[in-house]
Amino acid sequence: MFEAFFAVLPVFLVIFLGSWLHDRDVLPEQTGNMLGLMVLRLSLPALILHILAGAKASDLAYPAFWIGMFGASVIIYFIGYWFDKLLCRRGEGPATIVALGCSSCNAAFVGLPIVANLFPGNDEAMLIAGLATLTPNAVMILAQSRLDLLAGETAWNGRKGGARVWHLCRALLLGNPVLLMSGVGLILSLTGIGLWGPLDRVAELIGNTAAPCMLLSLGFDLRQKLALAARRGQGHAFLRQAWVLLCKLILLPLLSWAIMAYIGLPPLWTAIGVLISATGSALIASVLAAVYSAIAEEAALTAVLSNGLSLFTLTGFIWLFRHLGYF
Repeated sequence: MFEAFFAVLPVFLVIFLGSWLHDRDVLPEQTGNMLGLMVLRLSLPALILHILAGAKASDLAYPAFWIGMFGASVIIYFIGYWFDKLLCRRGEGPATIVALGCSSCNAAFVGLPIVANLFPGNDEAMLIAGLATLTPNAVMILAQSRLDLLAGETAWNGRKGGARVWHLCRALLLGNPVLLMSGVGLILSLTGIGLWGPLDRVAELIGNTAAPCMLLSLGFDLRQKLALAARRGQGHAFLRQAWVLLCKLILLPLLSWAIMAYIGLPPLWTAIGVLISATGSALIASVLAAVYSAIAEEAALTAVLSNGLSLFTLTGFIWLFRHLGYF
């Protein structure tokens, strides 16, 4: 219980700080949106570049683990997407945010602290957890690419041939810093070139601002977002939330477990992978929703509920793995 509690508590303390700053007009009204945009366009890409460029090629050579983590996340992503698109009929933007909320894990802010508390001094456990922090990128890149395409459709009207291809490439690559830095970091890692020392330090410093900025952005106008989500939902908001929470906190970790068990991963790798999958929704879903103006209020509600309730689901999985002798 205490491992999960002390991992989740700092997340909510920073969120509440953002809400307190907003209520007292300490910062301008648009601060929350600007922080979210900075995370998406600068801090998070820098953090991904720092992590990937600093990894050895051997650290990434665990295909069975990637299949279990990426495979489960992508499957749940499309389940969430089509459920919302077909049953809620609110459009592709909202369906994309719901899909991301169902499938993206709060691996860095909650998963890493839990693993560190469960396995103090265990280098293998921290390697597994570190690799797992990269797995939400798969569904995040899917979601942002789809939102970029939706945002650019109006601008592409009337364009044909090469002009349309160029705008498509610009939206998916040059307009998506997370995808771009993931590719650059992967190339630097696999080739063994790495990132030039001073530049790596710059990327690390900028990347370390991602977590506090993301949490402050979520909390900045949280109360208004939650009230608006409940009002606009017309009684259905919490039913949709129940579905998202079921996917994120129950179905995703169980599917990860099933895939990893079928592949035959060692118990420690399986347990940590499932625990990371059982964390609440990654806060980047709320940031993307705000930046692209797609059900931002509902995404904020998902972030709060999923990370709060993950205290109980994580505790249950920890107890279960200990009972089964996984660690």
